[in-house]
Amino acid sequence: GALSTIDLDFGWLNRVLHHVTNTHICHHLISTIPHYHALEATEAIKPILGDYYQIDSTPIHKMLYRAAKECIYAEPDQDSKDHGVYWYRPYKHKI
Repeated sequence: GALSTIDLDFGWLNRVLHHVTNTHICHHLISTIPHYHALEATEAIKPILGDYYQIDSTPIHKMLYRAAKECIYAEPDQDSKDHGVYWYRPYKHKI
């Protein structure tokens, strides 16, 4: 699951957000790394991960619009006896 996350590059906002978004994979792989070493650790794991390292450099305003437009959520199967089955549903709204 840790490799299913993505680093998000928000340019100058990375610094404002304390690099939480552009060191996200590193945080999920090794959560005990102090935040002040997250950039250094991220650079160290990139060559190891190779193609498994994912980063999205979409501008933040486009990313927020896409998230609002294509939002998907999970809900339990109401017909199931134990409600242990979940389904992905698109959020139906117009933007």
